Amino acid sequence: MERKITVGRDPSRDIHVSEAYDGVSRHHANIYYNNGRVIFEDISTNGSYVNNNSVHRTKIEVFPNDVITLGRHFVLPWSMIDKALSLSSQKATELQSPAYSPPYGNNIPPQAPPPPVQPGYNYGAGTIERELNSWNWGAFFFGWLWGIFNGVYWPLVVLIPYIGWAAALIINIVLGIKGNVWAWKGKYWRDFDHFKKVQKAWAMWALYIFIASIVLTILSAILFSSIIAAALWN
Repeated sequence: MERKITVGRDPSRDIHVSEAYDGVSRHHANIYYNNGRVIFEDISTNGSYVNNNSVHRTKIEVFPNDVITLGRHFVLPWSMIDKALSLSSQKATELQSPAYSPPYGNNIPPQAPPPPVQPGYNYGAGTIERELNSWNWGAFFFGWLWGIFNGVYWPLVVLIPYIGWAAALIINIVLGIKGNVWAWKGKYWRDFDHFKKVQKAWAMWALYIFIASIVLTILSAILFSSIIAAALWN
């Protein structure tokens, strides 16, 4: 008896992907189990990859040791497929294949692989959601300058005389809160590690400049106090 599950960002899908990952279509794929075979069917806009081979608007047989990537980044864990299809552990073992299985029904030539995703940033584990919802110090400190380099352009409104200047602090606070989400969506990143590395660099520069400003303030205060003291003694 054939069983079918659906995958996508639509909440009604059997495997629901968070709205934060707009590279995955609302109805991205169907997965079937029939007569001991698991068939992956891509019906998305951006396509999928199975073991670095492009799968777009077609079907392919998949196995538990295959790497299934939806869109550019989202690695679909086999555990989700196993749970949604109610595959027994024995059946899952029978489905194991040491090598890549050829496409089901169509011959698809190998394509350039999608950007690798580190296991620690598996969408199913919710790690990316937590990272994206964290505070972004680079966005808070640098504001519109950070936005230009991270695909977030609306903070340029701070350059509007008077109105923008008055709202600058509020805008920077908003960027600190939502900057990660907007930057992740607004610009192409090789993978989530690349995204984190860039945001960490912005945060470190913000820290360096903040520390330097404090040091300069202290030195200026000392120098000013020395000048005042010298003037009073004279």
